[in-house]
Amino acid sequence: MSSTPPEQSPAPEARVSRKLTKAVAGFETAEGAGSRVKRSIGTPGLWNLSPFLILDYARVRPGEGFPDHPHRGMSTLTYLLEGQMQHEDFTGHVGALRPGDVQFMTAGRGIVHSEMPAFDEDRPVDAVVLQLWIDLPAAKKMVKPHYQEKKASQLGHATFDGGSVAIVSGESHGSVGPVRPVAGTCWFMDFRLLPGGQVWQPLPEGWTAFVYVLTGTLAVGDGDKVIEPHYTAVFSSDKGENGVLLRKPSGKQETRFVLVAGEPLNQPVIQQGPFVTTSKEAAVQALRDYDGYRNGFEKARGWSSTIGNPGRRPAKKR
Repeated sequence: MSSTPPEQSPAPEARVSRKLTKAVAGFETAEGAGSRVKRSIGTPGLWNLSPFLILDYARVRPGEGFPDHPHRGMSTLTYLLEGQMQHEDFTGHVGALRPGDVQFMTAGRGIVHSEMPAFDEDRPVDAVVLQLWIDLPAAKKMVKPHYQEKKASQLGHATFDGGSVAIVSGESHGSVGPVRPVAGTCWFMDFRLLPGGQVWQPLPEGWTAFVYVLTGTLAVGDGDKVIEPHYTAVFSSDKGENGVLLRKPSGKQETRFVLVAGEPLNQPVIQQGPFVTTSKEAAVQALRDYDGYRNGFEKARGWSSTIGNPGRRPAKKR
């Protein structure tokens, strides 16, 4: 008989959960045309959580919305929860989102667009949406604008004991989301936990990560602090932490939350309204380019959207 010992399977990696470091309530503020949003990231309590710049939860009523406005140097992830939203930009791109659909827009060197609720005039309904602003690496801030739009049925989906997840980007429970940022990183997942449910989600070490609670309550790791709806809860990112344990602590209502993670960029952030740069000089240049219709904003000259300007003919879908 051979004296060589049999090969041993590698031991599974021990789970070391991240911890709750901060929970910030959404701060209501005015945006667009008559709209009010609950903003958490991008407020004094949670400013520029790199690579994330802004997180807004918005209930947009008929007659409100976000008409023509520019962006540069960042991306937006728009995730529809209820109702319908329509989109149109100065390149001729148009589209619509329904519940569970997502749009990932990389503004890059420049985009001007409009985001407005779509509804049947006989049965007007609110649109409820989450929008996340994501910084672009300095070397990629002037890339060509780019869209990724996915229907709810195209997302990654997985179930586990006590819950389920829809995956926009990143990996969870053997499924992968379809969205791939053209620059930088962003995981975005929509979890649902049944009463008594919990979930372990692996996360890359050192990445920024947080959850936003939509319904129900949530606890992080073995902590006893309960996170309520419309709070953004930020996790620790210490060496050796390889994921996060999330639990539904009590109650009969389903808990729904989004989990977001991304690699910090470690670069200056100069945010001048919709323009995100790494220097004051670049911020001034962005405004000059927009006002002068150049360096990415050429198509803004004479353009106005149909959806953001009542009375104009609707744009044809392409």
